[in-house]
Amino acid sequence: MTPFLFTFVVLAFSVGAGLLGSLLGIGGGLILIPVLTLLLKVDIHYAVGASIVSVIATSSGAAAAYVRERMANLRVAMFLELATTAGALSGAFLS
Repeated sequence: MTPFLFTFVVLAFSVGAGLLGSLLGIGGGLILIPVLTLLLKVDIHYAVGASIVSVIATSSGAAAAYVRERMANLRVAMFLELATTAGALSGAFLS
């Protein structure tokens, strides 16, 4: 498969996963990771990494909109960031 064709196929599946994920209320990674690993033979580590990057990008956009509309509690958000970072680092260290 050529790089151009691979990029086009991944783009098409990503748009489909995003559309289906938003309609069903599930994350697009639930659809995209199996497609990348089983159909396109991408290593699972790269597929999970791509899913995490997409979640960060969409979450950042949504968070910016909530902060702009003053609908977010920044004090609670900063506390949760610290707890989440500590948990992620602990989990990475233990694994």
